[in-house]
Amino acid sequence: MSAICGIVRFDSALVDPAALHRMTASMENRGPDGSDTLALDSIGFGHCLMHVNVEDRFEAQPLHDRASGVVLVADIRLDNREALAATLGLTLSSLPDSAILLAAYRHWGEDCVDHLIGDYAFVLWDQRRRALLMVRDPMGQRGLFFHLADDCIVFASEVKALWCVDGVPRHLDEVAVGRGLLFPVDPAPWRTLFAGIEAIPGGTSMTIAADGTRTARTYWRPHADPQHLGRDDGYYLATYRAVVEEAIACRVRRLVDPPGLLFSGGFDSGTIAAVAGPIAAARGQRVVAVTALASEGTGAHVRDARLAVEAFADRADLEILPYRRGDDSVFDSLETRFAATHGPAGADVRHRLFALVATRGVRLVMDGHGGDYTVNSRAPWMLGRFLRRGDVRRFVREWRARRRATGRSVAQTLWWDVLPALAPLRLIALQQTWRRRRRSVFDDRAVAPAFAQALFARGAIDPARLRRPIPVDNRWRARARHLLCGVIESPPMPAVQAAALGLDLTRPFHDRRVVEFALAIPEHLDFRDGLERPLARAAFADRLPARLLARGPGNDPQEPEMFDMAASAAPAAMAELAQIDRGGGGKVSRYIDFKQLARMTDNLDPARAEDHRRLLIAQQSMLLAHFVAWFDRANR
Repeated sequence: MSAICGIVRFDSALVDPAALHRMTASMENRGPDGSDTLALDSIGFGHCLMHVNVEDRFEAQPLHDRASGVVLVADIRLDNREALAATLGLTLSSLPDSAILLAAYRHWGEDCVDHLIGDYAFVLWDQRRRALLMVRDPMGQRGLFFHLADDCIVFASEVKALWCVDGVPRHLDEVAVGRGLLFPVDPAPWRTLFAGIEAIPGGTSMTIAADGTRTARTYWRPHADPQHLGRDDGYYLATYRAVVEEAIACRVRRLVDPPGLLFSGGFDSGTIAAVAGPIAAARGQRVVAVTALASEGTGAHVRDARLAVEAFADRADLEILPYRRGDDSVFDSLETRFAATHGPAGADVRHRLFALVATRGVRLVMDGHGGDYTVNSRAPWMLGRFLRRGDVRRFVREWRARRRATGRSVAQTLWWDVLPALAPLRLIALQQTWRRRRRSVFDDRAVAPAFAQALFARGAIDPARLRRPIPVDNRWRARARHLLCGVIESPPMPAVQAAALGLDLTRPFHDRRVVEFALAIPEHLDFRDGLERPLARAAFADRLPARLLARGPGNDPQEPEMFDMAASAAPAAMAELAQIDRGGGGKVSRYIDFKQLARMTDNLDPARAEDHRRLLIAQQSMLLAHFVAWFDRANR
């Protein structure tokens, strides 16, 4: 992980070198190994360097190729360095990834993105074309923010760097605030919380002409790689292992320091640990795996990763560090986290896990996010799917296996695994409409009605898209594509949160090779012997603990005590918000309905799934309200 920033002026005025230095200084958390800037008349680029991989020691950005007139800055990790070097006739001995990228651009132009595998965000100025090219990797694992004005464009890896340049607006976008309180179904690509500041979506390149005209191109979206289609089961089993192993290995085999892992002990993070561990051990290191466990005496409704983690406890190539919440609250040290990330700090356990792994000298940290909607599909309703397709023999066999694996009754198995697949989508939609007929969207949102209605009236948010169309988004591959697109089109806030602690966050299951293979896997391989993840169980049978291979459906949460914590902390957090509102002339109550917020956090039952959902919405709404109030104070 590094940081990039820059200014390109369209009015031929000179770039202010001091502004570039302020931008790089604001991201010093991403540049412990140095920073540099380059100002060439109306073009100015900056780079902050952190050595993560061995080749990073040779980085010397910004790059300026005088022969081609290209100036380049990149936050990049290339996984196909060797293949690119062979194609481009390069010698790799002391070549950083940025130099390979520059050679790829000289060879293929903008189409170089079709040949890159890895995590990256880069910006280059092409003097011959008189154009600026800005690119974010396919799944958006690295971030790129920008402000486009009439006379210039300013870009950076983090929003806070943009505000180091005079003229960049520092105001909240009220539509984005409304989206954060109303939770519309559809993502909002390009939009951030801040007016006049945008984030390039994943899989997108944008060209800015010398006159400021912008042209965006989607160069990648989730799809099945044709080479994986129509193969036999043996191919998918072998390729599953090869693709997943490579996605993990390419992230850790060239590391300078030990790799880190947010670890639940499930199939996704467990596979990462099983593959990365031996690679680290070969270099005399261990994977630093941090996991959140429930505190002693926690209620029976809390499920944590203790049993799964115990299954890995005898591995010499893992150092497992437990975290127990204790008295920690999601509302602790909010202003510190807001200042570091410039966003609502919602995932408090993730923040604390990042802090814990950083104490071991880790620079790169991974997690298993994405496995459930790529190669390890949860495969909802697959029993009904078999019956619907007329495969009665397999239905009977899997019915029996499913009941053994889950312990569910006949009625429960019908309800959870069969009937949702047989009911027509129209019927399910009508049933949902009937259930919701007397419920206003404001019954489970803490937004101030007047604020919401104003957004509806101006067409900024569609009130018809505030509830997720569950049958469509969770049926078969439509669910995976919906979730993948949501990731791609969102700003990289988890990566920013990790970067605040000097960590480079990467997700192997968001690797484009994993995604393109996953979408080619036949549906019948999503479910076998009554269980999901049959490919993972078979492909890594020699690497994963027997307890994990035999476990039933369901995941252990990354935040096992979130419900108890949020329920106990909510009254104090609301009281603080009310006090801020009184002192700020109604700044908070303009957005938040305090009475509704109190109803959403009262009489909660941990046994009710709906109460978990209500409390999560209330917590996220309170965090956003605290951020709005903090940002208003910091902006004065």
